[in-house]
Amino acid sequence: RGLSMLYDNYAPQLMAIIFNILRSESASEEVLQKVILKIWNNIGSFDRNVASFYTWIAAIARHAAIDKVRLVSFQNSRKTDAIEDTVAMYRGVSPQTDVHIDAAGIVSKLDKKHKEVVDYVYLRGYSQSEAAKALNLPLGTVKTRLRNAIGKMRTYLRDEQTLFGNILALFTTKFRLS
Repeated sequence: RGLSMLYDNYAPQLMAIIFNILRSESASEEVLQKVILKIWNNIGSFDRNVASFYTWIAAIARHAAIDKVRLVSFQNSRKTDAIEDTVAMYRGVSPQTDVHIDAAGIVSKLDKKHKEVVDYVYLRGYSQSEAAKALNLPLGTVKTRLRNAIGKMRTYLRDEQTLFGNILALFTTKFRLS
C-alpha cells in the first residue's frame, strides 16, 4: 500500500527530473522504477533535519539519472532543452493528492542569471564546470550564482515539509509496524 502511494504521489515529479536529464522515455522509466524502490528501501535513512522529504527523493532521482548518463555515455547534445520547455512539457503533472509543490513557480521567481545556472546544473544535468563553459562564465561565478539561487529557493520552500507530512506519516507508520 505504501509503495503504491509513494509511486502514485511522486512518480510524475520524479519522472520529470529523470527525463529532463536522460531525454529517453524508456531509460527514464527504467531509472524511475529503480529510484522508487531505492527510496522505499532506504526510507529509514531519511533525516528531516537535513532535507525535506521531496528534496531528499528528488536528489535520489537526479543522482540516479546522472549515474545512468555516465554509464551510457549520453552526449551533451541531449542537454539542449531550456527550463521553459521542460516546465511546459510537465505543466499538467501533479500528484494524485493535495500534496504537491510548484517547482516551476519557485524557479520562475528567480532572476534570469540564477534561473539560467539552475537550469544548466539541475535540469540539464551539467556539472558546474560544464555549465561555466556553456555559459561562458568563470566557475566561481557559476558556483556563487548557484549557491544564491539555492538560498532563494530554500526561502520559498520554508513550508515545504508540512506539504509532505501526509506521506512522511505513512512511512513513519510503516517502520513502527515492521
